Amino acid sequence: MQVISVVRNFDMYNKLIVKNQFYGDDVNFVCCDNNEENKYISVRYNEFLKNYDYSKEDWFIFCHEDWELKEDLELRLKNLDKNFLYGPIGMSCGRWFNSPVLWGSIEQSDKNGANVFKLGKDVQSTDVVGVFDCQCLIVHSSLVQKYDLKFDENLSFDLYVEDFCINAREKYDVSSKILPLKCQHYSYGRVGDRFYVQLNYLRNKYKKVKRVYWTTVKGEVISGFNSIFLYRLVVLVKKCFKFLYQNKKTSTGKRIIKICKIPVYYK
Repeated sequence: MQVISVVRNFDMYNKLIVKNQFYGDDVNFVCCDNNEENKYISVRYNEFLKNYDYSKEDWFIFCHEDWELKEDLELRLKNLDKNFLYGPIGMSCGRWFNSPVLWGSIEQSDKNGANVFKLGKDVQSTDVVGVFDCQCLIVHSSLVQKYDLKFDENLSFDLYVEDFCINAREKYDVSSKILPLKCQHYSYGRVGDRFYVQLNYLRNKYKKVKRVYWTTVKGEVISGFNSIFLYRLVVLVKKCFKFLYQNKKTSTGKRIIKICKIPVYYK
């Protein structure tokens, strides 16, 4: 396998990836040093894809420097279907009357490994999702070569894997499947202005796509027929309904019903 990472923190990279026993012996670590020239991650990944010798078939694991594998990956990849994209956690391809759901699960923590919590939903087999989170994407070289798959270099440090998944599905009918893996991400992720700028870019790029895709971070809608209008309408309807009617159980076990936030029943 080829493990490709864009690196700025070499202490973390060496600890979590290079010295990680779960990759086994038949592995090549591709380090893209981003300290001197801080190129977009999408650009670095494309440089690898462009220069790879495709006569040598292999699995590509694109992962962050702060992503830690915690089980034998070589064994999991051995009999895996090469015609799909894989990742440990991703967002369901939602419907308007359902909320988007994270499939697959990971442990998340701060950079020191403290304050760990589990994110997502455990799955027992490969379930189809819309997109993966950027922390890890697994794809076979033969699939990349067959469709000339690339990352969109307009996306710098956000949403480049989500775009990769949508592009593969919409252009070539290549689905994304969850590969359940024990792993830990030493980051909670950051959402700033750049994320929303790139989200708007994706919305314009896929504005004619009828499937509904969501971001893994924040659960923001990317595409779908009249996606932005419908998404905002659904959110508004849910908020209105919540204001008009609430039926809930209190921490003391009492039942309370509110109409327009005014208690009308209590037992």
